[in-house]
Amino acid sequence: MNIDVKVPAFPDSIRTADVAKLYVSEGQLVYAGDILFDVETEKVVLEVMADCNGIIENITIANGDHVNAEQVVMTLQQLADNEMPARPTAQQPPPRVNGSENDAVVSPWLSKLNKSLIIALAVGALVILFVLGK
Repeated sequence: MNIDVKVPAFPDSIRTADVAKLYVSEGQLVYAGDILFDVETEKVVLEVMADCNGIIENITIANGDHVNAEQVVMTLQQLADNEMPARPTAQQPPPRVNGSENDAVVSPWLSKLNKSLIIALAVGALVILFVLGK
């Protein structure tokens, strides 16, 4: 069954918006809740999500296009849950020291050591202030 994906109704008296970002392409498999595209008005950016699992069949918009409220912008061939492969899980990269690609990876042990060191220094500073204050 084909589902029409429409631009949502806009707040207040706004009638048009721009496609800020298109996240999918024709033939792509999407899961219910996946973000399909963003529309941007003068006041708000709205995320449009898939209502069901399926495959994107036809897209009539591109980044930067002007769209109207309730305009059909793509069609989605709905698939049953048993027809869908398992949703891939996102792999999170290991934490980095300064956020740079070239920096060393911070081990969990080192991260815990840094927290312990900071706490010890703070407690030590409080003790010194308390002793000097008397």
